[in-house]
Amino acid sequence: MDSLTINDFNNDNQQDIVVANYGSDNVGIFLGNGDGSFAYQVTYSTESGSSPYFVAVDDIDNDNVKDIIVANYGTSNIGALLGRGDGTFEKSTPFGTKYGSHPFWIGIGDFNKDRKLDFAIANNGTTSIHILLQTC
Repeated sequence: MDSLTINDFNNDNQQDIVVANYGSDNVGIFLGNGDGSFAYQVTYSTESGSSPYFVAVDDIDNDNVKDIIVANYGTSNIGALLGRGDGTFEKSTPFGTKYGSHPFWIGIGDFNKDRKLDFAIANNGTTSIHILLQTC
């Protein structure tokens, strides 16, 4: 595991955890029980060879449900796992960065004030920052 973040993925007012499983090419979700314990990990593939390195959470499709964005170091892309609101997620949709970019961090914000969340991606392989503006 290289990164984790905390949020409520199933709308039960309990904190849940998402982790980037670098060596397993997936992200894992641990739903909180509200007493300091968590359910067993449920994993979602991020592609073979993806080596997910960092996870971020926000509502990227404006449906009032938390989504997961993952920096896939090995495949030089980011993946979006859209939340269903019940603690489960759609299959990861990859968005390319530059070949060999090896993204390792993602920041989320509305950079151009169009009410759509955009992504700033820090890249290790190209020592650059890649900005992806949402257009849809």
